[in-house]
Amino acid sequence: MQRQVNKVSFGSQAMKLLKQYDVDTIFGIPGVHTIEYYRGITETGIKGVVPRHEQGAGFMADGYGRISGKPGVCVLVSGPGVLNAATPIAQAWHDSIPMLVLAASTESELSGKNRGPLHDVPDQAGFFTQLTDASVTVTDPDQFAEVVAQAFASWKVNRARPVHISVPFDVLSKDVSEIKKVDVALPARHVSADDLAKVVAKVSASKKIVLICGGGANYAHKEITALAEKLNSPLITTGNARGLLPDGHRLNAGTTLPFSGGQSLIASADLVIAIGTEFSDVDIIYTGKRVPQPKSMIRVDLDATQLQSGLKADIGVVSDAANFAKELVAALNASGFASGYESAATDAATARGDIGWTNQSRSHFEWLDVISELMPENAIVSIDSTQLAYTAHHYTPWSTPKRWLAPYGLGTLGPALPMGIGAKVAAPNDPVVIIAGDGGVLFTISELATARDVSGTIVTIIWDNAGYGEIRDSFDRAKADRNGVDISSFDLTVVAQGFGMNASRVRTPAELHTQFKKALSIKTPSVIVVTEPGSPADTK
Repeated sequence: MQRQVNKVSFGSQAMKLLKQYDVDTIFGIPGVHTIEYYRGITETGIKGVVPRHEQGAGFMADGYGRISGKPGVCVLVSGPGVLNAATPIAQAWHDSIPMLVLAASTESELSGKNRGPLHDVPDQAGFFTQLTDASVTVTDPDQFAEVVAQAFASWKVNRARPVHISVPFDVLSKDVSEIKKVDVALPARHVSADDLAKVVAKVSASKKIVLICGGGANYAHKEITALAEKLNSPLITTGNARGLLPDGHRLNAGTTLPFSGGQSLIASADLVIAIGTEFSDVDIIYTGKRVPQPKSMIRVDLDATQLQSGLKADIGVVSDAANFAKELVAALNASGFASGYESAATDAATARGDIGWTNQSRSHFEWLDVISELMPENAIVSIDSTQLAYTAHHYTPWSTPKRWLAPYGLGTLGPALPMGIGAKVAAPNDPVVIIAGDGGVLFTISELATARDVSGTIVTIIWDNAGYGEIRDSFDRAKADRNGVDISSFDLTVVAQGFGMNASRVRTPAELHTQFKKALSIKTPSVIVVTEPGSPADTK
């Protein structure tokens, strides 16, 4: 059929629209229902990255978004394709990551008829309503333009969440005119004059002020640094905000929220200012010790529901982190404020020194010291749920904001490898280091093929203890007989070699030093399997 002049398919026009929003990459596996999207991907020059499972597409889009600062975009087939991405969509929701999920859906005539057409899901858009900021079925080009415009506008000023758009595959094939970009402008979240006056008064009446920053402050590192230095305040970060202050900064109190040092610092403060953090239980999971209610507290968040959630705020401010920090510094400068917190640097150092490491974590230090010694300054790190990474999350020095990817909020296994690949796509000239366990990596190990496609310096370090080590230890602590915690991934180096990886097994920190240094020097992906001493893997 010859297409009408000046008209192309809905799917192709949709990609042309996304190009106007600076979308340069999509993640997805092509299918018969998404051919028209892919026609547009080819026509626009948008890069398509093909994972080996749609779960990988979602995690790659997540990692890409965290590094690029732009929403990661998935293009997925209807039914099983988009359902396979439910876990990474939930993770992006949990960690406030912008993600656009474009999915085909059942043919219009058959939708809701329960006649069993290919990939049919009852109310596909409805399924994702609890995991997204918006989940809609679109049948009209103008509606598509409006939903996309609202999503991109909201991501600029509100708490980021995924957005899912389903389009029936017959609609994707229809010829339509240009889908024109809609202008939607939402006001930036600035501090109100009344709130700013209250905050200045509270700060001026306080001597020992401590800052706590979470992932919501990640893109405000310059402004947060200026605020910490103006207040002369020690800064504690959650795991998602590691690197807000350089590791050697005198006010850096580390990722110490779970530990006695950080909690004592909070308890001793006249005022705590918490910016962009939920105070999630995940932030204290290392010890399980809840953060004490501060004597006085200011909470700053884009999400008003967080201001009195858990720890209560004396003053709650709905604001963007960067705007809050910048406007508070300006107001304090105008007021003549000068900090009287003379022991701030000493107190920050004391907090970092009072950790109370477990013996298991101490056994990880020599391995992590090797990794830290060789880690390039421009590296991106993506860590999974594995015991070596749990220690690294608090122990490893880190000085670069936004480049420590630790999706522990949802807490699924397997995201580190595809997230690291997505990060590499976003920053192709920077090395990516992935730390995963031998159990967790099996969830997404097929994405080693995608890593080989993307290529470049991607180093996957697998901590091998022949099972789900943390769950195994949890059974032991509960005095329950172990069940299902030992797995038979006999030789992951052979698996990696089958995907075209440079692969090796190491048993000592010295061997890790040699292989990690080698892996960082080459422009193709590598896998290093580290045998945990004394674990069941030590017999391999």
